[in-house]
Amino acid sequence: MARAAAHEHSQAGGPALLIGIVVFMSGAIVMVLELVGSRLLAPFFGNSLFVWTSLIGVMLGFMALGGYLGGRLADRSLSTSVLFWILITAAATIALVAFAEQPLLTKLAMQPDMKIAAVLSAALLFALPSTLLGMVSPYCTRLRLHALADSGATVGSLYAISTFGSIVGTFAAGFWLIAHVGSHDLVSWLAAAAAALSLLVAAPFTRRRVMGALGTIVLVIVAMQSTGTSAGSFDTQYDRYFIGHQIEEETLRPVVTLSRDDYSIESATYKDNGEPYLLDYYDYYDIALASVPEVRRTLLIGGGAFSYPRHQLGLHPGAIADVVEIDPDLVEVARKTFGLDDDPRINVIVEDGRTFLNASDETYDAILIDAFKSAGSIPYQLATFESMSHCSRLLADDGVLAMNLIASTRGAGSRFLWAEYATLKAIFPNVEVFAVFDPADPAGIQNIAIIAGKDPSTDLLAALAEVSPDHAARRVIPPSHIGPETAPIITDDFAPVDQYLMDL
Repeated sequence: MARAAAHEHSQAGGPALLIGIVVFMSGAIVMVLELVGSRLLAPFFGNSLFVWTSLIGVMLGFMALGGYLGGRLADRSLSTSVLFWILITAAATIALVAFAEQPLLTKLAMQPDMKIAAVLSAALLFALPSTLLGMVSPYCTRLRLHALADSGATVGSLYAISTFGSIVGTFAAGFWLIAHVGSHDLVSWLAAAAAALSLLVAAPFTRRRVMGALGTIVLVIVAMQSTGTSAGSFDTQYDRYFIGHQIEEETLRPVVTLSRDDYSIESATYKDNGEPYLLDYYDYYDIALASVPEVRRTLLIGGGAFSYPRHQLGLHPGAIADVVEIDPDLVEVARKTFGLDDDPRINVIVEDGRTFLNASDETYDAILIDAFKSAGSIPYQLATFESMSHCSRLLADDGVLAMNLIASTRGAGSRFLWAEYATLKAIFPNVEVFAVFDPADPAGIQNIAIIAGKDPSTDLLAALAEVSPDHAARRVIPPSHIGPETAPIITDDFAPVDQYLMDL
């Protein structure tokens, strides 16, 4: 045994190619793990700045710890055997993420403080794999150091290789892997990749190494077979979605639902014939359109399952609807699962809603913003003074803008609502707010409809009340201190949307 250890230590330098592969792949694995981590946390905490802050901060912190421990370990025990155990343990801890994500995140999502819950989630899931992967680069660097004369070149080269691996992993995950493999399965594949790396440095195959490798491989295989998440979830380039199935209580008809979490509905259709299932807040889009003298062309930002555009054309068959949806994969899901057919009256535009607003020169009778469906995933760039100014520019002189968001009407949960109201009031002469479900429950989190009119000579509330007195009666009177002069409006430069949403 002493001879074997001495021989292994004498070969500590190892083939440069092998060490380079290990450093490159470990750099790639850690970045893919960070990106896929955002998809694991998103259904429970949203895809907000706080989730990314938690992931980046926690993983960088534990990678730094791993760098320190890896360097200390290399000074005490330098051999490819130790590197094998670092990699095989990293593979096992990554595989454990696939088992732990659903039960752990479900429990942590019940914590009242989202910041603490997000940080705890990131730490409990990714602390161990981040630490172990952080150990790889300094340990491999020490393995490759032969003499002080070339130590600078060796350290620089391996650092560059690790960084290049991180870059490749970032682009691979963001542009291809997450959307094509899926977040849960990708975690299992990362564990398999780390296990494969460990086998590259495992020789000679002692009994302990074989047992360790076999145990981890079995764990990885079981992780690949597990579901680990709610049925019907899928990943696209932009988000993680859930397809659900419900029965409508009144008619007993089956309904297919789309959401970004497992407790709410963004849009839906009837399964038996593909007709749009009408969500309650659609009523306010309807009355906004009905208040316009003539609906010729509308713009809807946020297509989802394209339920509302099809419903709108049923009400206004002579109109044309431009629907801007950022996610091409979601458009395909709408066609395959939610009954979206080709209709010359629906122009599907695959583009970010803000870039479309920036560049468009079309004129619309109504603009409907349906991109704020999740309280944890609001694209702030669509909520700013600049984006609302573009909406005003594109509207006809008598046009209206309507949006749906989730908030309370009073208290901490209302901060985004009234910031957005102040932003709109700085542009539109008429802005009205309606509680979709219960205006008498100011602290309740619910759908809120905001309708803004461009024509200063029109009494918007009277026009809406004429269309539907019952819906207009749910008007919410803004707090007396809210307005563009007294409340900070949301701009491209100042957009604390994630902070406003903390209490939802």
